[in-house]
Amino acid sequence: MAQDAERPDRFQFNADLGHTRDSNYDREPDNDPEHITTGTAGIRLNQTLSRQHFNVRAAVTRDEFGEREELDTTTWSGGVGWQGNIGSRLNPYLSWNYRENLVDRAEFEGKDVLTDEVISGGVVYSLGPHWNIPVRARRSEQEHSNDSQTALDYIDEQASIGVLYTSDRYSSAGLNLIGGQREYPNQDRSRPEDIPQGDDLDYDYTTVEFETNWIISPKTQLEGRLGFFDRNGEANDGSGGYALVEGRWKPTYKTKLTTGVQYTEPPIGERSNSPSEIERVYLDAEWQATPKILLSTGYSWANNDFEANSRREARSEHVQVLNPLIARYQMTDALEFYFRSTWVDRSSPEDDREFDATIVKVGLDLTL
Repeated sequence: MAQDAERPDRFQFNADLGHTRDSNYDREPDNDPEHITTGTAGIRLNQTLSRQHFNVRAAVTRDEFGEREELDTTTWSGGVGWQGNIGSRLNPYLSWNYRENLVDRAEFEGKDVLTDEVISGGVVYSLGPHWNIPVRARRSEQEHSNDSQTALDYIDEQASIGVLYTSDRYSSAGLNLIGGQREYPNQDRSRPEDIPQGDDLDYDYTTVEFETNWIISPKTQLEGRLGFFDRNGEANDGSGGYALVEGRWKPTYKTKLTTGVQYTEPPIGERSNSPSEIERVYLDAEWQATPKILLSTGYSWANNDFEANSRREARSEHVQVLNPLIARYQMTDALEFYFRSTWVDRSSPEDDREFDATIVKVGLDLTL
C-alpha cells in the first residue's frame, strides 16, 4: 500500500473556490461554451496512537453552471483509514473511501453522478529486512445516478497474495497473484447504445502481476507494472494484459520530468463507451521558479480501439490533451492561487464524436 512521504498535520481545513471556462462543454463538433463555478470545503484528521495511525477526511463540492443550470450538482467525498503495527513483522491496514463525481460530457451527454466506494484491507508480513508477503482484499462498488446508465453499476471483489523484495537502496520488485469477480446487478436494464444487449457482463478473473520500482540514482526513478489476466464470462471472456512504464528524473533541485507509456484492455461495461484497447503516452515537466511559484506543463496522446459488436462498427479514436501552463503561487502559508490551462482534441471516424475544447481554470485554495 502506498504511503505518504509526509503525513499532514493532525488537523487540516481546506476551502477551494475556482472558476472554469470550457469552450466546448458538450464535446461535440460545434463549440458551445460553459462557465462553471466550483466551491469545495473539507477537513482531514490524522492521529498516531501507540504506533497505530488513523486518518479521517470529508469534503463537499458544489458545481454551478452558467448556461446549464440543470447540471448544478453537490457531491461528497470522504474516507477513513488505519495503518497498524503488530510486533516487528505484521503491518495491517484497513480503509474505506467514497467519492462522487459528475461524469464528463465526453462520456455521457446528460447529468450523471458517478459514485465510487472502495473498501480495502490487508496485512504485510515481514520475513526480514528485504522480503515481505502482502495479503490484500478489496471491494469496489460503482453506481450511476442517471437511470439510462445504471446498467453499468457493478460490484468488484478481489483478493491477492504476493511477495515483495526491497533492496538497501529502496528499489523493489514484487509478484502478485490476484483473483476476483465482477457483477453487474442492473445489467438487465436498458444499456447505453455502445454496450451490446443480452450478453451477460458478469465475469470472474485471475491476474498475475509483476511490479517494480527501481531507484537508479537519487535523481532518477523507474516504475513498472505488467499484468496478464484471464476473464471468464460471456461478454467479458478471454485473456489479455496491461502494462505501465513510468520514468521520473530531477535534473536539478528545481526541475522534474515525468514520462510514461501505458497499455490497458478495459472490460466491456466499465464505461458507457467501452474501448477494447487503450495505448497512452505522456510527458510532464515541472519547474520551481521561485520558492513561491511552481510552473508545470504536460502532454498526453492516447489511442482508443473499439472492437465491432452488435451495436457498433470497429473504429479507432485518438485523444490529445495538452496543458500549456499550470501555475501555483503560494501567496501566504495558508493561501494559494492556481491557474490551469488545457486543450483537448479527439479525432474519430464518427463525425459526431470529433471535437476540440479549450479549458481554463483559476482559483484560490485555503489550507489551515
